[in-house]
Amino acid sequence: MPQKYDSIIFDLGGVLYDIDLQRTKDAFAALGLKDFDKFYTLKEQVALFDSLEKGFIDEAGFVNGINKITNCDFSLDQVKKAWDALLVGMPAENVDLLRKLKNEGYQLYLLSNTNVFHYSCINNEMQEKFGLGSLDELFDNAYISYKMGMRKPDTEIYYKLMQNPDIDPAKSIFIDDNEDNVNASIEAGIPAVHKSKSMSLIETLERWVLDA
Repeated sequence: MPQKYDSIIFDLGGVLYDIDLQRTKDAFAALGLKDFDKFYTLKEQVALFDSLEKGFIDEAGFVNGINKITNCDFSLDQVKKAWDALLVGMPAENVDLLRKLKNEGYQLYLLSNTNVFHYSCINNEMQEKFGLGSLDELFDNAYISYKMGMRKPDTEIYYKLMQNPDIDPAKSIFIDDNEDNVNASIEAGIPAVHKSKSMSLIETLERWVLDA
């Protein structure tokens, strides 16, 4: 039986990589910022975070921006540690799963809203824990918002993805834990499914993507 899809496009945080925003809230609270979620949630965020995820500002610019909107005086090291605190880790079974899918003939892509802080930290983990040069090695191509100057759910990032001649939208599927990103993908022409917190990645794949 032929595969339902040729290409599987994955979101990173909340799909492949475990995150816990409460850890960052707690870290900033420990520094004296008690209302971090006033500025950032996984659903909404102030323009500063959009600029970071689109690569429009660097690490120093982000720290200056944080200090400006919070009336604080955090150092780069303090912000980095608090901001990276939400990164729980990459489950080994997800790395194994990606390798298995690749061996089965799927083309794998990453489409992630992330920033230079988090991606650097994740790549360090991939080197230390899995012996990989970077996370990108697990994919045919990695589309990272801060490197592209665009982010989900803006339509342009999906159209950019579809410019890849190896991606046939009709034979591709996108998996994300954010329903707005899923809906935007569908509207752009790439089938997509929502990974709920109650369902593991392999369960999501077995239900929606992989042949029985």
